[in-house]
Amino acid sequence: MNYRKLLQILLPSLLIAALAGADYSANKMYSFSPPSERLTPQERRGKQIYLKGKGSSSQEIVALLGKDNTEVPGSVLTCAGCHGRDGRGKPEGGITPSDITWPSLTKPYGVAHTGGRKHPPYTERFLKRAITLGIDPAGNRLHTAMPRYRMSLDDMADLVAYLKRLGRDPDPGLSETAIRVGAILPPSERFAEMGQAIKSTLAAYFDDLNRAGGVYNRRIELSFIEPVGSPEERTEQVRAFLDDTEVFALTSGFMAGADREIAALIEEKEIPLIGAFTLHPQISFPLNRYVFYIYAGLEDQGRALAAFAAKKIAKQNPPAAIIYPDDDASRKVAEAIKQQCQKSGWETVEEVAISEGQSVKEDFSHQAALLARNLSRKAVEVVFFLGPAGAESIFLREAQRLDWKPLVLVPGPLAGRDIFEAPMSFEGRIFLSFPTLPSDQTPDGVAQYRILAEAHKLQPKSLATQFTALSSAKLMVEGFKRAGKDVSREKLIEVLEGLYGFSTGLTPAVTYNPNRRVGAIGSHIVRVDLKAKSLAPASEWVELK
Repeated sequence: MNYRKLLQILLPSLLIAALAGADYSANKMYSFSPPSERLTPQERRGKQIYLKGKGSSSQEIVALLGKDNTEVPGSVLTCAGCHGRDGRGKPEGGITPSDITWPSLTKPYGVAHTGGRKHPPYTERFLKRAITLGIDPAGNRLHTAMPRYRMSLDDMADLVAYLKRLGRDPDPGLSETAIRVGAILPPSERFAEMGQAIKSTLAAYFDDLNRAGGVYNRRIELSFIEPVGSPEERTEQVRAFLDDTEVFALTSGFMAGADREIAALIEEKEIPLIGAFTLHPQISFPLNRYVFYIYAGLEDQGRALAAFAAKKIAKQNPPAAIIYPDDDASRKVAEAIKQQCQKSGWETVEEVAISEGQSVKEDFSHQAALLARNLSRKAVEVVFFLGPAGAESIFLREAQRLDWKPLVLVPGPLAGRDIFEAPMSFEGRIFLSFPTLPSDQTPDGVAQYRILAEAHKLQPKSLATQFTALSSAKLMVEGFKRAGKDVSREKLIEVLEGLYGFSTGLTPAVTYNPNRRVGAIGSHIVRVDLKAKSLAPASEWVELK
């Protein structure tokens, strides 16, 4: 799919912001958490204090450390950071924080800690004293590693209200007999085939899974949303969908064109999303811990091309240029490529922004001659071409007229079919990057897909989309299985963070960890064979650090 065309379709859309095409597929036979079990507004505010160290009052929450009461923002030393999101404590550095779930704090016979400290049960008053002064119900000082917190009375009341529910906060969309899963589809007005491929593949996979008993005897209930309009409109439609259906997790989420907005919503709602469809994963720190991607985005695909070029050219510091459309997304890709080049020791890397109008050939052709002439005079040996979309051959024909033959590298999703119409003088000098190729598919993975396709009469269209959707669903189910019968959103995230080299059978091996949200960080590099008008492998998988 051409990224430039994708944004042109999604961003200026004038479609009415309604839940058009939404299919919630709600099945009332399953019993999910009743309203009485959900958090109250006060408990939700307390949960934010516990998880993020930020209250709703104007007074900042401050953590006090050590005997000298060193002040640190509460957001730096959160309750969950030591006691865990479930309140049961995470051993670290030889220290095991206490279990602070309400049943543990209020045991009628009190508590005896491993260090010998004993105390009677906590009450609200004693708990507030422990939080602010670091003193337990018996008057003992808590461990020196335990901060004291300064916060408003309202924030303290909110926090205590949530601590009473800590560890007993049921996740929406989960019952003893079912797990509700959602998927965000692309707008059917432009991407009907892609949307149908995602929908039919997921329905087929989960239908077979349910027939086999589901996951720990829980069936998967599948719901869909097809948001339309501007990024803001699409995001609000997804918000309404999440509020209405209360899915436990999301899979195969189409985010392209509204990446930042939808990712922020997912983080706000604390709903895991496994397998996002996008060319721009949101992977800057601090990470969005709720969104898991399978493939590298354009920035990392560009970096892979730069790493490949550094190895291919023996000469050090070859003059290079990055040609890109003058927009925010393309600038980020160009900057990532430049940084990778500099990391490889290249000192001369020129960035050339191109203004893109309505007609690529008319708007770019008059710039191409001047651009090629300027770069050839500077003896540029490597050109990273990020657009305008479909204009590669125009630029290369101008280069041929000057008898200038640089190495040309293009992220695969940005390359148009006219790349095969490049002058023959560039044979062996044009390379593309792709995050996945047919070589990633294992015999078992392909066989499993064929069985699924035959049983459910899946159409042999948009196979790449089907494979990605199927792989996303497999990753989610693997997470469910590893989390066990008492799966929760938090456990799902934790087990996904522990996946290493997991084979979906259809994609590169997938690895996640607490600081990594792209499963396969790297790209395949292929050579454009101008004689055969095809692609040929050019290197091993380029892994990025």
